[in-house]
Amino acid sequence: MVFKMKYNTFLMLGIACMGATVHATPISLNYTPTTNNNILINPDIGITDHQTINRHSNPYWSEPSAPKTSVVYYRWYWEQLEPQQGVYNYKLIDDTINAAKAQNKKIVIRFMTLAGLNETYYRGSLRAGKKILGIPCWLKKQIDPKTHDICKNDNSFTVNYKNEIFKHDLKRFIDAMGQHYDHNPNILRLDVGLVGTWGEWHLSTHANSNRPTLGSHGYKDQDLIPYITMMQKAFPDKTLSMTIGTLDENTTSYATKNGLGWRADCMGDWTPRWNHMENGYPETIKHIIGKGPIKNNQADKDFLNRWKKAPVDFEICTDLVDWSKHPKIYTKEKVQKTFNVALQLHSSLFNLKSTKVPSEYKIMLDNFIQKLGYRFDLKHIVVTSNFTANSPISFISQWQNVGVAPSYNNYPIVWRLRSMNNNNYYYFDTNNNISKWMPASSAMNKAPIYNQNNSYKLPKDIVTGRYYIDVAMVKPNTHQPKLLLGINGKIKNKWFQLMPITIK
Repeated sequence: MVFKMKYNTFLMLGIACMGATVHATPISLNYTPTTNNNILINPDIGITDHQTINRHSNPYWSEPSAPKTSVVYYRWYWEQLEPQQGVYNYKLIDDTINAAKAQNKKIVIRFMTLAGLNETYYRGSLRAGKKILGIPCWLKKQIDPKTHDICKNDNSFTVNYKNEIFKHDLKRFIDAMGQHYDHNPNILRLDVGLVGTWGEWHLSTHANSNRPTLGSHGYKDQDLIPYITMMQKAFPDKTLSMTIGTLDENTTSYATKNGLGWRADCMGDWTPRWNHMENGYPETIKHIIGKGPIKNNQADKDFLNRWKKAPVDFEICTDLVDWSKHPKIYTKEKVQKTFNVALQLHSSLFNLKSTKVPSEYKIMLDNFIQKLGYRFDLKHIVVTSNFTANSPISFISQWQNVGVAPSYNNYPIVWRLRSMNNNNYYYFDTNNNISKWMPASSAMNKAPIYNQNNSYKLPKDIVTGRYYIDVAMVKPNTHQPKLLLGINGKIKNKWFQLMPITIK
């Protein structure tokens, strides 16, 4: 253990002269931890597993080179979750959540109503190979006069999002999901994907490739915003995210102005002519903030600062293996720029589709993961006390978030005295809120320093002897450490050992 202590010279002389006599003046001990560049697998951030709990063990998708994760991303079509009207398949969701929980992972969920044309269910699914209708068959019979006694293996049907029967039944379904899952602590957030192909708020594959946007098919703000409100009312205690829309609808700006996070698909698309990185994202963001060629009545001028309160997530098109097969398009420079843009936009989650990581990308990806989301360093601490029973003790510490996003959930600091024989433990809780600890606003700036001042009294019955001072960021109202810090000194169960002291 490397540590630095600095005693007051006068106090050192006093102790030397008095031997074992307790000096009346408090002693201040200074300690500066050393930082590291380790990849920290922390709650709520990082790479997400996609439609699997653990890419390293899933028999259908096993890939040892995929990064370790703390978050899994699952999408379900309505027809999977309400196969009969009013009968909900909670077991499918519950089993997935419980499997994730067993591996210390949280889940992000999207409910969808429309699949891509001729799209089939993943292998490993009970419906593997079957075309995805999206909405339940019983509902299609009510709203589509062309449907006969059964729903054939055909998903060319396009949902009419203005249909009152559809809206009524979808609200009932979403309300039921909210009643069952709104208070589930293992759900990190929900992705509002009730509209469009794959829940992405467009009609790709079902519409002319040149006119797949909702606006071009006659949808107005008043037609689409109710689907956002539907999720907000059903899940008032959950964080919601919204996929950025297109240039002729204003759902994203409405959502972010009303507290939702945002996400984007096809991060890293550099295909020739039109692509998301050079065209799609810049044009859409201009529209969202009200500076595009088409008027936005819901413009969110502060869109690019919403990350301070709500999360930003990204998902790539195809996967890294596909990128590696097209090295002239996905050059190392372009791949690095993709990661840089995600960091510049203060992202917390990055969905790689859980595939193999080609060796040429590994170092870039590792460096990216080190910064993705939050990353907390303890920069310095001063502990002041007489170090005797019932005497005051203070912990004055400086912290820095060297990631690119805040922690949107609070994990308070707890200080601990641990006897060197591990027989005695004394805990000192704080009421700090690390969700307010912002990173640097840009790569050109330094992250602010946050001062944490905590004062207590040592217990009257504290056992004398040698101790270590430890620190952890914990689950609220517990002493259960949850976060890895970016400093050296980690000991068992995510506690970090700082420096030794003596209680006399």
